[in-house]
Amino acid sequence: MRNPKKLLKLKYQATKCRKLWYYYLDSKMSRLLSPLLFLLSAATVRAQEQSRLIWQPVLDYQMRAPASGKGAETGAEHRINPFVSYTHIGTDFGFHGPGENAMSWCEGVCLTLKEGQEWAGMWHSLAGLAPDASETLNFTRCYPALIKPAAQPSIQQVLITASGRGRLKLEIKSARQDTLWVHEFEVSSPTPRPFTEIVPAQELQAAKFLNWTAEPGSDLSITDLKLGVQLPDLPLDRYVLLASYAKMARCYSPELGFLKDRAHIRDGDFNSIPATGLFALATAMMSQPDVDMVSPDDARQILQKIWDSVGAIPTAKGLLPHFAKFVNGKPVIHPGTEYSTIDTAIYYQAMFMAAQMLDHNVMSKAVLDAVKHVDFPGLMLPDGAISHGLRDDGRTMLTFGWRDWGGETALVMMLARMAGVSSSPEVMHSTGRPWQGTGFIAEVQSLFYPDFDSVVPDAVSKINWREARQNLFRQQKSYFHGSMPEGMAAHFGLYGLSAGEGAFGTSYEVEGVDLPAQKLIDPHYILMSGALEEDPQTVYALLGHMERAGYLTPWGLVENIRADGTGFLPMISALNAGFETLGAYHLMAKARHIEDAIYRVSRQSTELRYAAQLFYPGEMAKKEPARAPGAPAGS
Repeated sequence: MRNPKKLLKLKYQATKCRKLWYYYLDSKMSRLLSPLLFLLSAATVRAQEQSRLIWQPVLDYQMRAPASGKGAETGAEHRINPFVSYTHIGTDFGFHGPGENAMSWCEGVCLTLKEGQEWAGMWHSLAGLAPDASETLNFTRCYPALIKPAAQPSIQQVLITASGRGRLKLEIKSARQDTLWVHEFEVSSPTPRPFTEIVPAQELQAAKFLNWTAEPGSDLSITDLKLGVQLPDLPLDRYVLLASYAKMARCYSPELGFLKDRAHIRDGDFNSIPATGLFALATAMMSQPDVDMVSPDDARQILQKIWDSVGAIPTAKGLLPHFAKFVNGKPVIHPGTEYSTIDTAIYYQAMFMAAQMLDHNVMSKAVLDAVKHVDFPGLMLPDGAISHGLRDDGRTMLTFGWRDWGGETALVMMLARMAGVSSSPEVMHSTGRPWQGTGFIAEVQSLFYPDFDSVVPDAVSKINWREARQNLFRQQKSYFHGSMPEGMAAHFGLYGLSAGEGAFGTSYEVEGVDLPAQKLIDPHYILMSGALEEDPQTVYALLGHMERAGYLTPWGLVENIRADGTGFLPMISALNAGFETLGAYHLMAKARHIEDAIYRVSRQSTELRYAAQLFYPGEMAKKEPARAPGAPAGS
């Protein structure tokens, strides 16, 4: 009988070799083989419908960014940058043991412990933050509980990579610190070596912590810690959608009814209003018969909970804030942020579509009533542009207005039309170019409306949106071939200059193809623009490459990727997860030639048709069948 542990180790080593081959293959040979690799990957996409094991990093210790400044070298707890001290699964981690000050960052985590009583190690929360005892991870169903059992992966393995000499102990504990599983082993290897163990998933349905501990006298370097996730029987297109939605759902607080901006922060501290609306729409979509990964009853409950929770926030001129936080148990605008027209537009249009999709007529009427209470006339700037919003005092109007060509301006203008207010169409720039060539700005409107795939110039900016979007798409795909032809992004065919967290998650950055020397890829654009690709399998082939490189995991896409291949940010952020989920759905609908449920609602709703006809007047928009962007008319 074959040894399963040995097979797993060989598979892991082969995977590592394949990654290195992709990264370090001679550039000329890489360019010659690239078409063949994509053909092989496309074949893999079509055949990949069996259950398979994927390694999900808990923490890659080589990726931690050390803190700088006074005290940076005085103890392990001070050698973590607090802005990036979270795991790849959106939780927290820390050190334990009397020898923790003997630990340091190297090519991993290094520790040299004295003989006797000096032991040390690290703990990692598996769900939520460590103090939250109610958040645990069920190894038999490791995705958020609202996802149906048939779509649930399980966790079957634990892997730790170590080198040096000494004894290591792996433990899985409950929230009460009860030991649920333990394994001890000797390390004696001058180079990093993976150690894998099969775990009893049925006994780990309330796991909270995954810890490792080095025993006294050990001299070790720990490189990474991973979970072996057994996927359900899903083809790649459904898996990409599922992983994107599960990533988004990890930011949702069922008790509060909000999505926090990042999975690794405390519930209630920094809630994203647009992401919360997108989650309601995504959940409604996931409950549709062609997807069937969430029950319609759960989707309706989430829709109602979100509506009640967001509805408790005090508005200003009818506007919702971009971020909210809980103060004395009640949601209010987060200090220093704004009451935002674009975020209000995303939230209300997403909520209205979700209500329509779920046949919740009472909710549909309530959303429309709220839209009509937005004081758009009071938000107009002198030239007729709609202001970006109000400062957090709820009175001071922001002097910036929506004039740039792109989806953000379009969504704000269409919400105003739903409210019965006509903004000045001529204020929208007729450039056919989003600001700085930023990716998401050209695509966000098409998460909701299929109209912007029309080849007919719109009635506002007089631009052929489909042509403009495809021009930007081509420039996105060719950017790194021109700026870094020998780099990893060009070899892989990666693209995505959009917006999101900076390289280390310490700042929000906006990238675009009009800017020189860009080095950070925002992979959400790959899914947002995916249906622009004539052959969807080309996108899935790229996603297959990304999965093998660790950029697409069971916990979803990483937040960003450095174009030179030196690293990536594994942050789970709510808004980009929303963009990815809806983009993944539109791409899957096109690939499978199925009716797009979001576009069906967009076309059937009188109110949404009225909004869209600001840009595309006439009966044609009402009668065209629902289709994904990029699909030819009449398909």
